[in-house]
Amino acid sequence: MIYATVADMISMFTERELIQLTDPMSNAAIDTALVEGRIADAQGVIDGWIGKVYRLPLRGCARPPATPGDPVTYSVPPQLVRIACDIARFYLYKDVAPDNVIYLRYKAAVAELQAIAEGKAGLSCPFGGLAGDLVGADAQEGWEVRHSFSPRQITDDSTRGYA
Repeated sequence: MIYATVADMISMFTERELIQLTDPMSNAAIDTALVEGRIADAQGVIDGWIGKVYRLPLRGCARPPATPGDPVTYSVPPQLVRIACDIARFYLYKDVAPDNVIYLRYKAAVAELQAIAEGKAGLSCPFGGLAGDLVGADAQEGWEVRHSFSPRQITDDSTRGYA
């Protein structure tokens, strides 16, 4: 599941800004390959954090069928779209001051991911339910965790006579 697209970036930050960032010489068009590359980088960061809580690849939010009998479709949790766009935008800039809104949004996105990874926050779905399967779901659903250890092989009797 891809968390954001070039169209998402345009709707959040304007086409003009993306053109200036990706085609500064001619200001003619968005370099979509560059934007998609930064979105992929952002996705890697997101997966690194949410992978501590949710099984990857993330399933997404189940959208109820429009009519009975239609298949259930899945969409990206809206907060991941925003987070991915904020991180990708930060990566598109070459140098950003710590008091710049772009940097502050990037830091807020990372803080939100950290809160999700620590279990202090979660991914929300507009249709209800979970955005994916929890990593610890097996234990939470009552599966018993069993450990098997071999008996101790080194004892006082087995080491008698060694100096």
